[in-house]
Amino acid sequence: MTMVMHSTCSRTCSKQITVLSYLRFIVLLMNCSSARAFSSSVAATFLFRRSPRPTSTSLVPEEVLIASSSSIRLSMSTESEPVAKRQKIQGVSAGEEVPLYRGEGLFAVNKPLEWTSNDVVSYIRGILERDARSRGAKVVKPGRRRKKGVVKVGHGGTLDPLASGVLVIGVGSGTKELQTFLSGSKRYRAGVKLGFETETLDMEGNVTDTKPFDHVSLESIQHCIPNSFTGEIMQVPPIYSALRKNGKKLYEEARAGKTASELGIEARKVHIYDLKLRPTNEKGEGLPCFGLDVECGGGTYIRSLVRDLGRELDTCATMTSLVRTQQAQFLLDDTLDKDDLNADAIYAAIDKTNAVLRTGLKGEKDDDTN
Repeated sequence: MTMVMHSTCSRTCSKQITVLSYLRFIVLLMNCSSARAFSSSVAATFLFRRSPRPTSTSLVPEEVLIASSSSIRLSMSTESEPVAKRQKIQGVSAGEEVPLYRGEGLFAVNKPLEWTSNDVVSYIRGILERDARSRGAKVVKPGRRRKKGVVKVGHGGTLDPLASGVLVIGVGSGTKELQTFLSGSKRYRAGVKLGFETETLDMEGNVTDTKPFDHVSLESIQHCIPNSFTGEIMQVPPIYSALRKNGKKLYEEARAGKTASELGIEARKVHIYDLKLRPTNEKGEGLPCFGLDVECGGGTYIRSLVRDLGRELDTCATMTSLVRTQQAQFLLDDTLDKDDLNADAIYAAIDKTNAVLRTGLKGEKDDDTN
């Protein structure tokens, strides 16, 4: 009888020691922040599946097990919550979702040479995505079916890769306002050289035609401008453009070997509000080089304008440079350069634009009431 009682006590003590070991294992794991999620699941497994039910003779009180299981459930619940709901990040209280943007609206950049307009959009989207993630916001990549969590960025009018200057950018709800800028007034400064024409109508393409230009003077150019190239005019877009013909982009057809005459590109109406002659180009070179200051409506191609001006002068001409100096209220001096593009600068520029727009709207309301 004594031996049986001794054996029973030994088994009971062994089970109690096992439970204590499991609890110590749980505490050690839960003290390690990097293994908290793992410890919760392991602890639950050991505690509820392996440990013996406490008895009246157990050395471990039932309250300890209940407290331990409550801690585990609390830990598991905490780990399942998003970081944004557990931390106060830049003014966001616990339980609130971190906003995707710090501000929404419009601003302008100085598009770098050799960058496409879409290159600029992608670059800015990457900056804003990294900023959103650093604040704890949930960010997803753009996709056809994805809307929530996508950082929306767009531009308000394409600039050719060999052009620089004002490119209006919309962020968030600002992308809905970009359509206005596609059709609005723009200002450009172009460089021109007489005597040759290229397939792209700028310095990127191969020369397709040459003609003498000795008979051209600044006076003849000045005389030609107001008579043929101001107001509403008809213009044939360049074949190297993103316009579509029969469902394909014109530049794709051009690269396939087709010509403008073969494609039958129709002329369309454009508006030239102002056209001024500059005696030198951007490098200070005179004839056969000169410059043009152009204010025009949406859809105008400055390359085509230069081509048509050269033909009107009984020679040929090619655009050598192009800078967009203004788009709506955005001036070149107000733009952000590539080296200045960061999240703080972008959101500061958006806030500045929003403040100007609010002031303008208030002024219009005041005028209406007077």
